[in-house]
Parts: sequence; structure tokens; C-alpha cells
Amino acid sequence: MSAKIKPCAIICFMIICACLMLVGSVSASEPGISVVEKSFDGNNVIQEKNFTFVDINTTMKAVGAPDGILLSFQGPTFEKDNLWDPDQKINVDNLNDTVIGVSVKELLQAANVSENAVNVSFVASDGYKVTLPAKNVFTPPEEQGEVILAYWCKDPEHTAELSGYRLYFVSPDGIYSDTDMQKTLTEEYYHYYINPGDNIAYPSAKGLSISKVSEIDVQMPE
Repeated sequence: MSAKIKPCAIICFMIICACLMLVGSVSASEPGISVVEKSFDGNNVIQEKNFTFVDINTTMKAVGAPDGILLSFQGPTFEKDNLWDPDQKINVDNLNDTVIGVSVKELLQAANVSENAVNVSFVASDGYKVTLPAKNVFTPPEEQGEVILAYWCKDPEHTAELSGYRLYFVSPDGIYSDTDMQKTLTEEYYHYYINPGDNIAYPSAKGLSISKVSEIDVQMPE
């Protein structure tokens, strides 16, 4: 009788192991985000809070749900006499995608970050960083809209599993333009693209849309 039970036990064991391997694989493909509150000089960590993909998807509002929201950024105009393109017509379909994401403000509030923070930096897994003034996250200007990190994109190449969380602005018309950047940020936060052809620094709002975000660093006042 024991000889009949052993093969069944072996099969059950193999099924359990396969399930555990599958769960581990799914978890590994779903990145989380760390919110790190730092001193003004960046030398000291005041507090750190880690959010898993499951945390974000089950406890926080899904901005753009259920079908996603179409958002895009304007890239460089490559016209030296029209650097900012006030009409917002040139190269405006960059990163044009339907997305669902989590509000960065909600993430910071869940991490108990005070609104008197100075800057919020989005750090990619490869070390690249984009910084915004904290006020643009907590009380975003109308032309900019809510700051979100997209974790679902209609374009499969932009999913969190492949490219990490990507920064988007939920602007009223769906396009965060170079002129919007000029209106909603001060010059130290602008992004430029230096064209090797003419060596001109062209404003490019697209450069703010950092991908592969794995950490949010918050600079607190002195």
C-alpha cells in the first residue's frame, strides 16, 4: 500500500514546488517603490518606507482606472527661433500612451512625509534622477496636473515589469508641453536636450518623464 502512496506524494510535492516557483517569479517581476526622507544635505536618512507592488495596487487609488488615461509629453522643437512652441504643436506625441498609475502625493502621504519638504527626486534603478519641487507634487499647478507613477501602460513595452514605474503628469489636455514646463517650474528644474547637430539646448518636457523609478528621495528643509 505504501508503494502506491509514494508516487502520489512525489507528484503532490512537485506540484507544490512548481507553484512556489511561479509565485516567486511573479513577485520578482513586480517592482516596488521606496520613499526615503533625507536631511537637507542628503547625508542623513530620516525615515524610509517601502511599498510593494501589491501595496500600491490594493490600498491606493488607481489614477486613470479602469481603462487608463491618454497622456504625453512634448519633446524638443528643433527650431532655434521657436524653442518653447507656445502653440504646442511640434513634437507633442512623445511617450503618448494610455496609462494607469499611482498618485505620488498619496505615496508620500502614506509614508508620512510632511508637505513642507523642499524637493522630491525620482531615482531610477540605473541611478538616473529627475527632481521636482515638492510643492508641484503636493499642490500641482493646473497646467501640470497630478504627478503619477504609471504601473500599467497600453504599450506593453512601457509596463512596470519591463521599464519600471514611469513619471507622468495628468495635465488638463493630456499633453505636458515645453511651455507648460516653463509655466509650472523654475529654470533650475527645466530639462533640455542638447542637439549635437547645432549644439543648441532645446527645452524638452519629455526629459522629465523618467522611467525605471524604484526610489523617491525627499529633501527636507534645513
